[in-house]
Amino acid sequence: MTDAARMPAMDDPDAIAGAAMALYPESCRGTPRLLCLSENATYRVDLPDGGRRVLRVHRPGYHDADEIRSELAWLDSLRRDGIRTPVPVRGLDGEWLHHVAPPGVAGRHVVMFDWIAGTQPTADIDPASFARLGRITARLHRHSRQWSRPPGFRRRAWTHATMVGPDAPWGRWQEARGLDRTSHDVIAHAVERIGAELAEYGQGAERFGLIHADLRLANLLIEGEATHIIDFDDCGFSWFMQDLAAAISFFEDHPHVPRWIGHWIRGYETIARLGQADLSILPALIAQRRIQLMAWGASHAETAQVRALGPGWNARSVTLCRDYLAERLARTIAG
Repeated sequence: MTDAARMPAMDDPDAIAGAAMALYPESCRGTPRLLCLSENATYRVDLPDGGRRVLRVHRPGYHDADEIRSELAWLDSLRRDGIRTPVPVRGLDGEWLHHVAPPGVAGRHVVMFDWIAGTQPTADIDPASFARLGRITARLHRHSRQWSRPPGFRRRAWTHATMVGPDAPWGRWQEARGLDRTSHDVIAHAVERIGAELAEYGQGAERFGLIHADLRLANLLIEGEATHIIDFDDCGFSWFMQDLAAAISFFEDHPHVPRWIGHWIRGYETIARLGQADLSILPALIAQRRIQLMAWGASHAETAQVRALGPGWNARSVTLCRDYLAERLARTIAG
């Protein structure tokens, strides 16, 4: 065996994006340009006719082929129900999903999507946009409750254990930077109480099902009066109200949160009713999401996105947990 044969294949998403072009019709082939590198590598594909596509190069080891096909099956069903979602592009073989492994490069799954126009919102978003998001989310949930999933459908379950437990896929919150013993104790106490509240709330079909699971500002595109949802990569089974907790990800302590939540709820209730138990569980879900993001930040500490949060973000997360434990978070949400 030669030395070259013994060398592990390198991870090169750029090479995979370039090689993937040959799998699609000529009208869909263009120059991939990196848009975002976080978990997956996302590329804008500029076409010769001036059009665009999006190519998602999946992170290794997170979703297998069956899980990705399940995501695409839900997107297809949502579109047939009149809900605009990213449209995958079929390759020359008629398939949406492909595995690409150029010589010497570790293979990854890839999916190409049609381009969706719009602007990614920031924390300066008009709170009224959350009403539109609430309506869209309610339609997603209504579809989820009624949809007969195809055989073999498989997506991750986002439970208390998989979000903030010791073996959570996004990492351990205990490894977040800048936490002293007192901070650890505050978060641990919050995690324990959240778990108890969620166990009491339960996972009945009216409360727990297939959701987007990552409906944060970065996964929205605003185009005029329309709000488009993108990136279903983390869709899975969880509490329906988790989609609201995720909508304020990274901004859980922003002063506009009560207005955002109020508009979201009003929009949602134009489609589906929420009970008092659904509203009462929100503080636990919001605190849990923030702790989950702390774990993600600990495992991605060197990325630009985490650095942009600033040195005080973890400290503010501890404050949020204190507010949750003291029920101040619940009062803030209620406005």
